[in-house]
Amino acid sequence: MKRRTVAVGTLVMLFALSALPALAAPSANSYFERTWRYTDGPVAGQQVSRTWMWGPSAFTGALNEPYADAPGLFRTVQYYDKTRMEITYPADDPSSIWYVTNGLLATELITGQMQMGDNAFDAFAPAEINVAGDADDPNGPTYGSFQRAGSPPLGFPEDPLITRISRDGTLTDDPALAAQGIFATYYVVETNHRVAEPFWAFMNSSGLVQTTDEQFEAQLFPDPFFATGFPISEAYWATVRVAGEPRDVLTQCFQRRCLTYTPGNPAGFEVEAGNIGQHYYTWRYEILGFELDIQPFREDGDLRVVGVLADPIDFGEDEGEWVEIRNFDTEPISMAGWRIEDAAGNGYDFPPSFVLWFGASVRVHICDGPNSETDLYWGRCSAVWNNSGDVARLINPFGVVVNEYAY
Repeated sequence: MKRRTVAVGTLVMLFALSALPALAAPSANSYFERTWRYTDGPVAGQQVSRTWMWGPSAFTGALNEPYADAPGLFRTVQYYDKTRMEITYPADDPSSIWYVTNGLLATELITGQMQMGDNAFDAFAPAEINVAGDADDPNGPTYGSFQRAGSPPLGFPEDPLITRISRDGTLTDDPALAAQGIFATYYVVETNHRVAEPFWAFMNSSGLVQTTDEQFEAQLFPDPFFATGFPISEAYWATVRVAGEPRDVLTQCFQRRCLTYTPGNPAGFEVEAGNIGQHYYTWRYEILGFELDIQPFREDGDLRVVGVLADPIDFGEDEGEWVEIRNFDTEPISMAGWRIEDAAGNGYDFPPSFVLWFGASVRVHICDGPNSETDLYWGRCSAVWNNSGDVARLINPFGVVVNEYAY
């Protein structure tokens, strides 16, 4: 199976536009969000000064990609600047650090072997996309350069790293690079490569991390190879153009991504992960021509009424009443066909384009106003919720009362 033409799912609300590249998008589910937040939450909050591990946000929504060993032959994926997050086996333990995986994107880009199942591959040419630096740099190494370089004999750990890689894959020694004082240290028996010292230090580093409830100091990665996979090349220097200026950059490719070390970068940014999520997306969907299969938002799930303001003395009865609904599910839910009713059957139908994100709440006010992600307006402008007590019923598109809130 090469290029697969699939139907694009129904798009809802503006979040659906995030399936197009270069647009910021929320995480597609709470599991991707948890993985992203752990290392990049403090970066996004400007509480630490260090490189992104995944990127500021996703740039697609949830996509279905074919995978022969996944249930239904498709798995949920989402692209970030520096990765593709995946859930291949949704029935597995969601508390495992491996429930969300990162594709072997560097391996696929370098070899041209696109993985379509545990043991299924489609063959293409290696990607001629720059691994690091400016995308339009005509001289920097591409993923194809690393394929052309092959697997030269392993060097000795006491020797400084002085080998350069050219765009055509030629490897040459530059003795002047010994002055950088960079060595290969940790030996990985699985792939017969050594990890360069700056990368190994980064893969084992600690810092401020973030969970749903708290921030604390801990290892950035639960396993040194969690975000990178094993090395599939040695570390090579190259002169690449960064913001238009030539820089000597050390690059080493691992199964999941390529890391760069740039002497002279500010603290926290000497080691960076390349934008392999962007690179792979470009290769798969723009160069090879695969069509997007956008995963539609779910229509049902764990939504609950969490509060009713029935007697808003400070605002006036007609304008102040509201009912609040929260999504306790792990995924966003399309509110098309959903309805909220009181005990007397007075009902509000949600706009068909509205999506309630996981962990998010929305208040439905009884009068007029501008609809937003957090506030919707009934347009009724007369009292609904009885001050003496009432029941708010949340009804799904199939006519089932999924939650009742009595006060």
